[in-house]
Amino acid sequence: MKPVHVVTRRSFLAQIARTGGAAAAFAALDALGCASLAWGEDLAYRGPPVLPGGLGKGKRVTILGAGVAGLTAAYQLGKAGFACTVLEARHRPGGRSWTIRGGDRFEQSDGVQQARWPKAPHLYLNPGPARISHHHRAVLGYCREFGVPLEIMMNDDRAALLQDDAAFGGKPVQARQVLGDTHGYFGELLGKAVSTGRLDQELSQQDRERLLGAIASFGDLQRDGRYAGSPRSGYSATPGPGRPHGAVRAPLPLDELLRADFWQFKASFAEDFDQAGTMLQPVGGMDRFPMAFAKRVGQVIRYDTVVDEIRKTAQGARVVFHRGGGRSVVDSDYLICTLPLSVLRGIANDFAPAYQKAIAEVEYARSAKTAFYAPRRFWEQDDGIYGGLSWTSRDVTQILYPSHGIGQADGVLVGSYCFGATPGDDMGQYPLAERIEKALAAGEAIHPGYRRMVRDGVNIAWPKVPYSLGSWAEWKPEQYDTVYQLLQQPDGPIYFAGEYLGYLSSWQEGAVLSAHHVIEQLAARVRA
Repeated sequence: MKPVHVVTRRSFLAQIARTGGAAAAFAALDALGCASLAWGEDLAYRGPPVLPGGLGKGKRVTILGAGVAGLTAAYQLGKAGFACTVLEARHRPGGRSWTIRGGDRFEQSDGVQQARWPKAPHLYLNPGPARISHHHRAVLGYCREFGVPLEIMMNDDRAALLQDDAAFGGKPVQARQVLGDTHGYFGELLGKAVSTGRLDQELSQQDRERLLGAIASFGDLQRDGRYAGSPRSGYSATPGPGRPHGAVRAPLPLDELLRADFWQFKASFAEDFDQAGTMLQPVGGMDRFPMAFAKRVGQVIRYDTVVDEIRKTAQGARVVFHRGGGRSVVDSDYLICTLPLSVLRGIANDFAPAYQKAIAEVEYARSAKTAFYAPRRFWEQDDGIYGGLSWTSRDVTQILYPSHGIGQADGVLVGSYCFGATPGDDMGQYPLAERIEKALAAGEAIHPGYRRMVRDGVNIAWPKVPYSLGSWAEWKPEQYDTVYQLLQQPDGPIYFAGEYLGYLSSWQEGAVLSAHHVIEQLAARVRA
């Protein structure tokens, strides 16, 4: 039997966007009834909800969680006169939007770690969100409003490396060579199909000639239609004085390219709709974004406050919480819960049975990142890599090179980022020392001498992070018409918001759009 490849709605829409562009993606979203929570293109995003200044006068709202969704709700509702109280278990805002700097200590279920790096503005790790896409117009709009400076995040670097233990003797090859040679071979094969008349029924003679010209350009083919290498794939001897033409690299063997797993998604990663350039990041760390919200929300946030119970009352909703050893209660007319479902299902509540069942069903990704301090930016100085990703077939998946601090003497390198979308991709299942070792071993396969060039590794395994217990919601296709739709609606006075309900699961844009959706629902209820 042929294996069945399950296509999620999100991956399906991403494929539409890659082939048909943003307009096609929006049309598909509109047909699915999701245009209001789309990927931020012009037609889909119309700005934050506009509420009258006195709409919320006399109305109290409790917001659980000072992550991006909770902060967005508190900010917008506060401007409309609602009396908001934000309960946050951590001592900081941002939730999973978090930055670790030199000297920082953090706790996971398997112990306390410390980033033993020097303190400098360019030495930091974003263990959660690390990118803002150019089409995340809601997030970018708030950055503009709050004056959060942004810089380019290089998501793709053709000088980066691809390594597969099953191909090329396990040695890394440059991304530009893999892409250039793959395009060349595919162009040659397609050119042969067209030139031998295989497509005569579909093409006129004029179209056939134009297509052959386009194919030759795509693959950088010889005049006889063969692929024999290309400057796109790089040089074995670069052009210079005395050798004006240089020496183009010999093409990688096609059978080796097919044996490696690069073609599955790694070589085309940056073509995906939500990973394609331009990508951006806040100057100084991703937490600059939620910090800007928190500065404007102010004293309504109660930090180090852990929720114990969520209950409905005759007048609205009640939350039982504790700070230190004492338990307290806060009552309000409405409640917006932005806690991850992985956390929410462990809190006592009296939600309707259908909601309890829905909350229990949603699975969370188990992603993990490892970071190392490098006294010398060897990836820049030795390999000419400035930002971007190197990929490996090993379970650490990738290395991310910092786009900030370019030209500095030292840097913090993301030595592994595995997505945790499948059980075999769960780095958190190993002890901390083994997670660090796996990242070192994979780095050595990509950069010989790696172990001597990095030190002071830390690992964030999101299932082990308190008050997160996972990375992002991994929706099953059938859940979008059941669980997803149910949680879009309030359970009495209790509303749900977060990245998992903004359709862009794992992105801050999804959290903001979800908060906007709830704000509009709540405003309509108050007006009625």
